[in-house]
Amino acid sequence: MVRTTIMAEEELLYKIDQIARRQGKSKAAVIREALVEYVTVTEAEEPFVNPLLGLIGLAGDEGEEMDLSDGKDEAILREEWNKRYEERLS
Repeated sequence: MVRTTIMAEEELLYKIDQIARRQGKSKAAVIREALVEYVTVTEAEEPFVNPLLGLIGLAGDEGEEMDLSDGKDEAILREEWNKRYEERLS
């Protein structure tokens, strides 16, 4: 585990302390459990998608070379990337 420091409202920390006492756990254990639950729920609602995965397939078919020297293929890539990006936002 890695140690970290957070800033929290005094009232929230008091409630965490009360929960920890009732459950016979440390405050750190209660906070860890809450973080795991929050991340699990958030990931289920908004799964992380690596934006670099959107680059797969943009270059065309296997074996087909792109010539970026004239800027035409670069413009095609940019247009396709922007289209995919806009689709993800909507």
